[in-house]
Amino acid sequence: MDFSNPFKGGSGGAGAKAGKMFDRLQESVGLKEKEESLLGDLEDSISLTKMQRLYGFGICLGLGILLSFLSTFFLFPIPKVKKFATCYTLGNLLSIGCTCFLMGPWNQIKNMMKGHRILATGCYVGSIVLTLLAALKYNNLILTLIFLLVQMGALVWYCMTYVPFGQRMLKSCVGRCVGDFDDW
Repeated sequence: MDFSNPFKGGSGGAGAKAGKMFDRLQESVGLKEKEESLLGDLEDSISLTKMQRLYGFGICLGLGILLSFLSTFFLFPIPKVKKFATCYTLGNLLSIGCTCFLMGPWNQIKNMMKGHRILATGCYVGSIVLTLLAALKYNNLILTLIFLLVQMGALVWYCMTYVPFGQRMLKSCVGRCVGDFDDW
């Protein structure tokens, strides 16, 4: 008897979900051997409900925004560059990482590496590294603030990859506000 999955072949939607469910059913009754994934049984043991995912997302995003905001207190009255850059960057990473609760860490990484996002991801990660390098190794406030501005811009650019035509709209808005760079 052929117990192959009749739902396979769909690229998404209900057919793909039914196919996954049919595969799990076959595995549970012993008709199909379970495929080992990259993370093994860890994926199966860690499962969150939708509500837990939303709480995790909200808490992580809230902490990220709070850390980014509180980091400004390390600039006044005497700038503490290392604490400021570390706190701000950690807040940014928490804000980006909060989506791991919604889609899972592996899917988040795969989404970040898609063709239309790879440049924005690279700029963002590079700016994080340069911000931390300027603060922790060189302890240079001006250089840290420059890379921090680059980091903010890269984060906005990265976020706009998730909005349809977002980068194109952002280019248009900046072009209207600043003017053509050829005029400078």
